[in-house]
Amino acid sequence: MQRALLAASLCALMIASLAVQPAVPETRKAFCSACMNIVKAMESGFESHEPNILQHCENLCDDLLGHMGNLAQECKDWIDKDFGEIMDKLTYGSWTPNAICQDYHLC
Repeated sequence: MQRALLAASLCALMIASLAVQPAVPETRKAFCSACMNIVKAMESGFESHEPNILQHCENLCDDLLGHMGNLAQECKDWIDKDFGEIMDKLTYGSWTPNAICQDYHLC
């Protein structure tokens, strides 16, 4: 009887835990916001013919994520790796910053 009760309790806990959606991690929210700001900066930098857009975006990584461990470096690595592709999406593909950040699974 006790085993049946224990098994039923464990099953109920498992079902309850599956029904609860986990919250979006704070780091993901922070990276989404940073992504939106950075891609918007790329877009406005291109439109205004700003030199050194890449460096400006890397500085934004420090400003927006520097207080969150290694996220600023991850941000810079992402920009260095995908800068050309993001700029192509903005200039030739008519992508929005929101669509780009979602495409990279950052939002």
